[in-house]
Amino acid sequence: MENDTIVALATPEGEGGLAVVRLSGSEAVAMAGRIFESRRFGPEIESHRAVYGILFSSTKEKETSYPIDQVLALPLLGPNSYTGEDTVEFFCHGGRMAARMVVAACRRVGARPAGPGEFTRRAFLNGRLSLDQAEAVADLIHAESEASARGAIRQLLGGLDDQLSAIENPLLELLSRIEGSLEFVEEEEVGVPEDEVIDTLKNSRAKLDELLAMAPAGRLLRDGIHVVLAGPPNVGKSSLFNALLEEDRAIVDGEAGTTRDVISASLVHEGTRFVFHDTAGLRDDPGRVEKMGIDRTWKKVNEADLVLLLSDPDGPEPNSRENYEVPVIQVITKADLVKANKDNTLCVSSTTGQGLPELWAALDLAVREFRLQEAVTMGVVLNERHLHRLTACRSDLEILIHEMESSAPGEEVTGTMLSSVLSRLGEVSGRVFTEQLLESVFQRFCVGK
Repeated sequence: MENDTIVALATPEGEGGLAVVRLSGSEAVAMAGRIFESRRFGPEIESHRAVYGILFSSTKEKETSYPIDQVLALPLLGPNSYTGEDTVEFFCHGGRMAARMVVAACRRVGARPAGPGEFTRRAFLNGRLSLDQAEAVADLIHAESEASARGAIRQLLGGLDDQLSAIENPLLELLSRIEGSLEFVEEEEVGVPEDEVIDTLKNSRAKLDELLAMAPAGRLLRDGIHVVLAGPPNVGKSSLFNALLEEDRAIVDGEAGTTRDVISASLVHEGTRFVFHDTAGLRDDPGRVEKMGIDRTWKKVNEADLVLLLSDPDGPEPNSRENYEVPVIQVITKADLVKANKDNTLCVSSTTGQGLPELWAALDLAVREFRLQEAVTMGVVLNERHLHRLTACRSDLEILIHEMESSAPGEEVTGTMLSSVLSRLGEVSGRVFTEQLLESVFQRFCVGK
């Protein structure tokens, strides 16, 4: 139930200096007062001021109750709390048992365990966050690189919401004027001029296109840049894979075809997460088992964001870069054996480290085309849910523009279609939502957030 008082451990379980237990709901302060003893925690409690005291295992007045920890209690009275409702956070000693006992004490006085993301869900329902901001909280928790964390915090601060408002507000104003004009159907001059309607719709479509163009950057910030090392057998893919990671992850051997399956590993380079994939060598007429590895290589290539296409000075030429549908960086391996750099192709040596800085520079240059920095600066980290609804909104907007330009459907029909467009936009920010939508969004949250 949304009005229940809930409790959960808000920090990871395990050994540490401190643990935080969060209690939130209409009875949070009263429940805390029943198990927490302090001279400054009473009827005139002061919000946002921590109080030191002793926490008991159950209601203090009970003979069976006993002290379980020395804690700080931080009351955060609604609506000026994370959830928008009365909250008390207990800062207890770290470790599994102390935190568990604090949670158990809260449950004994009536709090129920919080579900995944329930605190943030309440923050959304109480108007403290928009839905896209709530999703940014999850992105920040799961961030694995500085770039993804920075993008998430900017979205949490309202980056995407600002972009949506720039699209939504002119359409809302237009809808208001159209609906207002319907009250005066006999006075034609009250209606909104068709060319003004079309201009407003086209301006919103252009802004929507700009926002949709940032969708790939959102995925890459969240999932990392997937880079596949491809090329003929024994060209040095595994050696370069290990050199880029600066650790031995893949088996290296002089025998061709050593790598039969895809080996993946990630690292963060200058704030951006890269996921490298070492693959089976590509060649004609492979054996049955080797062919299975090559099939997996092509599958991974088709899913990649970038391909490092490797060749060595004395080996066979790799497949033409035209065979790849993603950006390709051509690399000559075993640079310590190369007498001359042919065609100014990038040369690297996994043995000596020659060319590795230049390879990283080439990767960073290629990544710039994905507009990650722009997405971070704007605070626009679109996910699949955003993309699906914004694409549908764009389609509805396109239909409305076509109708306005071809048949002038009338203000009543225009208003109805415009309301549909705004409803799609509202699903991104959460202005329009269903219980099913909230379940799908908050199920990826951890308990305690």
